[in-house]
Amino acid sequence: MPRVSQAVAAITRQKIIDASFDIAMNEGFDYLTFSAIAKKVGIARSGINAHFKLKADLINELKPLFSEIIERPLIFTSPDAFFTSWIYAIHNDQEFVKAIRHSGAITTTKMGYAGLFARISGEPKEVERCIYLSLGYAVVHLSEEEPTSNDLA
Repeated sequence: MPRVSQAVAAITRQKIIDASFDIAMNEGFDYLTFSAIAKKVGIARSGINAHFKLKADLINELKPLFSEIIERPLIFTSPDAFFTSWIYAIHNDQEFVKAIRHSGAITTTKMGYAGLFARISGEPKEVERCIYLSLGYAVVHLSEEEPTSNDLA
């Protein structure tokens, strides 16, 4: 069997990354299997293994893509600016919401907290308070099932 050119290999690798990103963003990392990726790309599972030996290797390619989507709408200049931008993103940016919902599978709470704490400018106690308020807001507003008015009575 002839070897594939580097250009074709690079295109295939990018197709694998794109398909993986689509699956992870829209269905979640639980559905990101080599079989699902192979089906979406239209290649054999072994074709994925030629580019990514482990699922973890592929996930390492996806992490910066998720980070960029999460960070894009956020303002880090102060705790108030961050919180305001966080709330706005939750209600107006569906890509942000999907990335937040599914990023828990590729990062730890501690890493996420530390990353935010390092990025938000301000007094450490205010930054910490802002992060907890933001995360709490997300938990309430990004639950799988939104409460109805009857649930709140």
